[in-house]
Amino acid sequence: MFKLPCYICGLGWTYYSEARPTESLKCPICKSSISVFGYYDYRVRFNGILEYLVFRAVKALSFMAYVFLKAGLRLLIGRNLRNWALDILGIHYRRVEGVRYGIFESYEPYVHKVIRKILEKSQSRTFIDIGAHVGIYTLYAYRLLSKKHKEFRVVAVEPNPQSYNVLERKVGRMPYVKEAVYVQDGEEKLWLGGSKSSSLNPTKHHVEGGFISGETINVKAVRLDSLFRRLGLEKVSLVKIDVEGAGYTILTDPVLDLSPVENMIVEVHYNYQSKESREIMSALARKGFKVIPLYPNTASWIYHLLACRADIR
Repeated sequence: MFKLPCYICGLGWTYYSEARPTESLKCPICKSSISVFGYYDYRVRFNGILEYLVFRAVKALSFMAYVFLKAGLRLLIGRNLRNWALDILGIHYRRVEGVRYGIFESYEPYVHKVIRKILEKSQSRTFIDIGAHVGIYTLYAYRLLSKKHKEFRVVAVEPNPQSYNVLERKVGRMPYVKEAVYVQDGEEKLWLGGSKSSSLNPTKHHVEGGFISGETINVKAVRLDSLFRRLGLEKVSLVKIDVEGAGYTILTDPVLDLSPVENMIVEVHYNYQSKESREIMSALARKGFKVIPLYPNTASWIYHLLACRADIR
């Protein structure tokens, strides 16, 4: 068995063995097919690298065009009409996929930007990754904090055994918790899916979109406030939550104690205009957070929320 990186997004990778059908090799990030034969034929590998570079160049040009279009429309028709026009045209920042002109961070660039702004502050020393998957944000936060501090904490929380095994290899001795965060301590049923994804509360979009396979396993579960107490955390600079639909149940829990948390970034698996989204935002606001939707797309069932107690600029 050996690791195959994805030349398309530059972030994802998977494992290959002769026992595993090659048609099942998909990048867990961009969902592109990962070629096995390119690793035996250098010409194919070169083509993959060339395709990757062209892909990045197109990203950069797309983002620059988006910036000029957005600025031009604001000068011509004003901010409100500009936002209306971009929404009608279906042009959204999250679809353009490119902070720093689309060259360095192509996977959820606005999330990377928020994490960087928060963790680069001198007082930021703690990052908790709830639903760490294969550790993209865990490692990103580690790199940011290790540059500024000798003492800091990065904790990854992931219940899916497949993701957990990959995460363990990638993060080494970094603290990680092989449990699911939920509304009660104990044991819960975890629904498994493709690309090492999983959910305690899969939504209809997870089911209809084929993100859930129907296979379930029992996993340990812990309340978020119980986890803070177990880890001895009185102050948490940033919590990232991506729990594939279970975030609604967790965050609307009226007795959830989020007092140690200064900032949260949450991937919401409901439409921005849905009842569930409004209830999540209201629950966070009642707990003292300023809630900011990050480039919501009303046509999508996934978007991100930033919850902060102070201005992060």
